[in-house]
Amino acid sequence: MAKRRRAAAAAEAGFFDRFRSVVARLPAGLIRVRPPAAPEAIARAEAALGRPLPAEYASFLRSFDGADLFHESVVIFGVGVGVGVGVGGDAPRVLDPVARERPDELTFAEALSGDRFALDARGRVLRYDPGADERALAGSSFVRWLDATVAREQILFDRDGEYAPDVFDPSGHEITPTIALRQTERALKVDPGAADQEHARGLALARLGRRDAALAAFQAATALDGDNPWPWFDLGRTALALGRAAAALPAFRRAAAAVSEPASAARLLAWGVRAAIAAGDGAAAEVLRVEARARDPELVDHLVRSVSEAGDESDDDARAEALALLEAVAPGTNVPRRLPVVRH
Repeated sequence: MAKRRRAAAAAEAGFFDRFRSVVARLPAGLIRVRPPAAPEAIARAEAALGRPLPAEYASFLRSFDGADLFHESVVIFGVGVGVGVGVGGDAPRVLDPVARERPDELTFAEALSGDRFALDARGRVLRYDPGADERALAGSSFVRWLDATVAREQILFDRDGEYAPDVFDPSGHEITPTIALRQTERALKVDPGAADQEHARGLALARLGRRDAALAAFQAATALDGDNPWPWFDLGRTALALGRAAAALPAFRRAAAAVSEPASAARLLAWGVRAAIAAGDGAAAEVLRVEARARDPELVDHLVRSVSEAGDESDDDARAEALALLEAVAPGTNVPRRLPVVRH
């Protein structure tokens, strides 16, 4: 029995060899970890959850009772109360077994952006945007997600633990597409099943003007995670820009079927109308036009307002996009120069 326990402990330690190695190499403070969770704290969490914690996450807690990755870019929850992180400071977050997206999931981490990460019944990591019902497949397992997250984020920092030069665009708010591409490629080497990173790779390639490569990345993302509408949308939009309307049409249909909010579904169907028109399929365009307006009876008004607001903000790309959708859904609609102010 003792021998079996030692073997199990060695296997658990091996799960996190890559993580421990990176923590040891990085500048102090970039990754802050807590001491191992007490067995009774894990037991309390499992009692509150009503079942055992997911195996890899429980193993992590037995090594590190929570962690702060890269200045709270991602915080992994612990189960102890009032225990410091590294040297000094309170625990960043304590796991709340009741707070979860769905009954068979466990929310175990949160990003600085507000994104939440949950483990599903299959041990996969799902990412939820703030206020959104849709989820993205962020990792094929907890351990791979952890290692891929560290591999992705460490690219942004220099040897002193500060942001490396040329990480951000001139506005200082967005990571440059070249760096974003390197991040996703690093992450995918660690976790090839991370559909969210494949999608992000496609977005970076699109920003670099490499549309054919972006299209391939979006196709890979949809193959890995067909339930997420947004890789389907970006696949359709990229295919349409490449003049491949026949490939864009089913992508927009899949996106609209996967999204939960009616107004979003209607706008995605409007993109489908554009693709059907470009493909010369008038019958499909009419079917989608009717369906879009049924999903959101105020779709035309919303598009008119989008055109006007984009013009007020001098956003030519957004205005052209909204005009194209409006013309597809309701040909010949006039757009007033300035809409009346709606007071609530």
